[in-house]
Amino acid sequence: MTGMRMAALALGATLFAWAGPPLPMPPPYRESLSRPLPAPEPRDSTRHTRPDQVRDDTATKVVDAVNRQRARADCRPLRLRTALNRAAQRHSADMAREQRLTHTGSDGSSPAARMRDAGYHPGYIAENIAAGPGTPESAVRTWIDSPEHRDIILTCRYIHAGVGIANGRGGPWWTLDLATGY
Repeated sequence: MTGMRMAALALGATLFAWAGPPLPMPPPYRESLSRPLPAPEPRDSTRHTRPDQVRDDTATKVVDAVNRQRARADCRPLRLRTALNRAAQRHSADMAREQRLTHTGSDGSSPAARMRDAGYHPGYIAENIAAGPGTPESAVRTWIDSPEHRDIILTCRYIHAGVGIANGRGGPWWTLDLATGY
């Protein structure tokens, strides 16, 4: 091997091993659907016989913390939906596995597509994600401290929520899906 090629390989190995600084939080995802989406196709009952679910107490703590913030803005409280929990949990697990903080799934899916695949019929939707906060309260604090993410949480049109959390390097990895169904 040439000296240049060996140096490039050594540099690549060093960068791969270095965890680097915390990942910057991407802007929240927000989508207003101008027309109703088609209903999801029937699910194959042999797939996902036991769907990934976030622990109920963790989801409840996140939504309780979000609802305290929403009450100050005179928004009605969010209600957890199993389908949104399923979508959020799958996305958190995907981000942890890929070690990528992104609204786009490793399969190219959008938040709306993941919600539909989980059995929810989305109208207005939004998604906040984070990596690193260790508790439900600190995850919500991270979003509240960001004006863009706070605006999502304090948008009164959202009435349903789903929460996902996955452990992994650089995590925990959090997903908060907010929606109004039709």
